[in-house]
Amino acid sequence: MGNSERVLVTGGHGFVGSHLVDLLLRQDVSVRCLLRPGRSMDVFEGKPVEVVRGDLRGREGLADAVRGVTRVYHIAGLIAARGPGHFDSVNRDGTRRLAEAVAVAAPECRRFVYVSSQAAAGPSRDGVPLDESAPPHPVTHYGRSKLGGEQVLAPSLGTVPWTIVRPPAVYGPRDRGVLPFFQLAARGLAADLDGPGRRFNMIHANDLAEGIRVAGAARASVGRIYFLTDAKPCSYRDVGAALAAAFGRKLWRLPVPDVVVDLAAVAADELAALTGKPQIFGRQKAIELKSRYWLCSPARAQADFGWSVRLGLEEGMAETARWYREAGWL
Repeated sequence: MGNSERVLVTGGHGFVGSHLVDLLLRQDVSVRCLLRPGRSMDVFEGKPVEVVRGDLRGREGLADAVRGVTRVYHIAGLIAARGPGHFDSVNRDGTRRLAEAVAVAAPECRRFVYVSSQAAAGPSRDGVPLDESAPPHPVTHYGRSKLGGEQVLAPSLGTVPWTIVRPPAVYGPRDRGVLPFFQLAARGLAADLDGPGRRFNMIHANDLAEGIRVAGAARASVGRIYFLTDAKPCSYRDVGAALAAAFGRKLWRLPVPDVVVDLAAVAADELAALTGKPQIFGRQKAIELKSRYWLCSPARAQADFGWSVRLGLEEGMAETARWYREAGWL
């Protein structure tokens, strides 16, 4: 990439998207971001980002957002919703609308990169890390909606080349999803949901941003799906040990049995129903948390374009803890 590049990032105001925007700007790429009408532009303050107002739930602004871009990085999506229809309206149908806009208004676009999710593939059933050839079996509304986005992509893009990436659990600066684990660690506690030997993959946001960028530039990645993940699986106890190292203190293990997860999920769903505000945590999230093996392999990405993570769990957790402290989140 170089100065001739003009890219669109959807979700550039969010956690993963903001890391990709920062990476692209450091490489002197011209960045345009899609932002819903009425949403504050404060997140882009001080950044040379062009903002186009538009909404994936309709077609408003989409043609203007994609016109003249050389690449699209589609990261925006719902991670909390009131039900499957709401997830589908953005994660599946919004992806289709954006892809159709590219096909019509930006047919010269060199690549459309769709950031899907490991949830689209579903968990491993036997503890063997999934590769991209495994038949998808999502277990939540969110996962099914992200798989739906994958399935509508190629038919909607016409001749525009595409690449799909599926990250696992992502952590790093600016993330509020894993913040409670750091807040507990600051109080000397390590949440342990290990249950029956649970194992999962994680990736730091900086590594994911680089993987998205490289996947979107490699010739070998056209028309292919990739898991972007740290190859080394971990457990909640591994996370606890990394947090203990990051905080430089012994952490007391706080067991969280599945029955507690279920009760908390029911309470969260009841609260969401009362307030009308969907929550990330609830019964659907509990299904994911209780799955035994969220394991996938980055071997295809390593073979096709030489990508691998740079930040291991301990180093990544330490870097994230530093950011939380400096930002006043802890």
